[in-house]
Amino acid sequence: MTIRHATSTLVLACLATATACSSGDTSTPPASGPPTSAAPASIGVTSAAGRDMLTDKAGKSLYVFAKDTPGTSACVGECLTKWPALPGPVIADPGVTANLITTITRPDGTTQAAYAGKPLYYFAADSAPGDTRGQGLMGAWHLIAPDGQPVP
Repeated sequence: MTIRHATSTLVLACLATATACSSGDTSTPPASGPPTSAAPASIGVTSAAGRDMLTDKAGKSLYVFAKDTPGTSACVGECLTKWPALPGPVIADPGVTANLITTITRPDGTTQAAYAGKPLYYFAADSAPGDTRGQGLMGAWHLIAPDGQPVP
């Protein structure tokens, strides 16, 4: 074998190795262990205007809808544009009673978080943590307290 042929073979071997390593193949887990799934979202308790209420981890207010029945959402279609459902499952942060957290299956087949049997929603007009612009709207939308009751 000539030096020129050996050099060409070495270059090709290096290119093949570099290509295999950069091909995007992710079937082999990293040395630190297999990838883990993202942790579920959580709900906690926030105090605002002298009342305790449930919020998501980012401090966004959570609401219940008076027209819902336990385990069933009445907010469908256009309603979900203004009142997006909190996807489930979720876990409890301190101050939240974990055994009151459940999920429901929405009419479209998606999963929604519920508390004390009541489906949980955001209000689209609440733009910052702590906003409560949806409280009392149409007499049907209310913040939810840690005991599972709507905030009056």
